[in-house]
Amino acid sequence: MSELTIDDGLVGRRVAVPDRPEWGLGTVLRVQTTIVSGQTVHRVGVQFPTGHRVLLVPPARLIEPQPELERAAGWLDTLAGRTVDDRLVSLPASVTEFLGTPAQRIGVLAALYEYTEEPASLIHWARRQAHVADPLSHWSRDELLVAFRAFCTERDSTLRVAAALLKQAEGPEALAAALTSHPEAVATEMRAALRRIV
Repeated sequence: MSELTIDDGLVGRRVAVPDRPEWGLGTVLRVQTTIVSGQTVHRVGVQFPTGHRVLLVPPARLIEPQPELERAAGWLDTLAGRTVDDRLVSLPASVTEFLGTPAQRIGVLAALYEYTEEPASLIHWARRQAHVADPLSHWSRDELLVAFRAFCTERDSTLRVAAALLKQAEGPEALAAALTSHPEAVATEMRAALRRIV
């Protein structure tokens, strides 16, 4: 993954920002070079699917777009649950491999309750989950919605286990405190998940 040389020849080329994969692939619109504190700095205007960005290089880095994972997988990957489809619906390792207390586990899960079925949120969720720049090149909106609902079922189940452990260890007040420590919209979604009949 080598960095691109920044010059006027970059205009019109497709690029990616390795530190921000969720932006997707962008097209360079303009390159302006200037001197700041004796160092050459480039202001690079890039049009991404998420909007227009002006990047300062350095510190930003631009690279050639990497080929994205293909959706098709071999039988061994399918058996092991390592396909792109599996990654889309699975809880991230930051949740499944977390070894903290039940209250801390609820805190880690809270970040997953920021996503909704709204189109923009759904695309953002799919980018984060599957590590692809353009989820709609892999799945239709209906497929993403079905995958998101399966993900939510797994997420809610994990939350219920953590909540039960917290209530058992520290009482209902501890659970209430753990939920109120998050933004109101997230806490409301988490409470709804805990009330939902399985």
